[in-house]
Amino acid sequence: MYEPIKSLGQNFLVDMNVARNMVDSLDIVDGDEIIEVGPGHGALTEFLVDKIRNTNSRLYSIEIDERFYEKLLGMYTASNVEIINQNILDYLPKFIPSIDFKVIGSLPYYITSPIIHNIVYMFKKPKICVFLVQKEVAEKIKSKAPDSSYMSCFIQTFFEVEYIGKVPKNKFKPEPKVDGGIIKLTRKDLSRDLNTNQSFVRKYEGFLHKAFSNPRKMLNKVFSKEELETGNISPSLRAQNLNANDWLSFYKILNKVN
Repeated sequence: MYEPIKSLGQNFLVDMNVARNMVDSLDIVDGDEIIEVGPGHGALTEFLVDKIRNTNSRLYSIEIDERFYEKLLGMYTASNVEIINQNILDYLPKFIPSIDFKVIGSLPYYITSPIIHNIVYMFKKPKICVFLVQKEVAEKIKSKAPDSSYMSCFIQTFFEVEYIGKVPKNKFKPEPKVDGGIIKLTRKDLSRDLNTNQSFVRKYEGFLHKAFSNPRKMLNKVFSKEELETGNISPSLRAQNLNANDWLSFYKILNKVN
């Protein structure tokens, strides 16, 4: 096993039951296009390749580390498996799927947020994502009122979030300092404009950043009396008291978005 590169946040999943559970949760069907984030030693790749063998599905495994890229290139030679040596943050914005696609990966903890933000920004969003992330982050992403967070509201605006379960830190090598958690994101059926308009996504993101800028303060310290009255929002509430649907409705009312 290659030595992990600390700057890339490499902690490799070594439990095959966890890997199988993640791949099963992706609900792969014939014809799917699948992006795998950071395959590393190929714990997930093995089950993904097995799932799409002799099908019309395609797998794109995106690996930034040339050592693993070369290793995986020699291991998987099927015509519907492509191993790509690239940074996932550069790859996602340029990926143009021909059909609905899915994303899976054990995400480096230090770039979990940028990867998920990149996915929300995509012109065409994935149908399903299954991610292994830091347990605390997984719990924050699935949280709802009265414990909503910026992250939970931003992601839950566009995806249904399901917490699959905890992954103890001893299931990784080298062992990280914290446990992991598996989340499943399923794309919501929003209007075409809201799902594909990157300008809307960025403006809405800024709106949520403003809303959660002082999470302990009541909303009358963040929004004007007129704005709160227009949105029928109680001024004594705090940002964490509203769910994603509440924030989306409030944004649409203030910005006259259908």
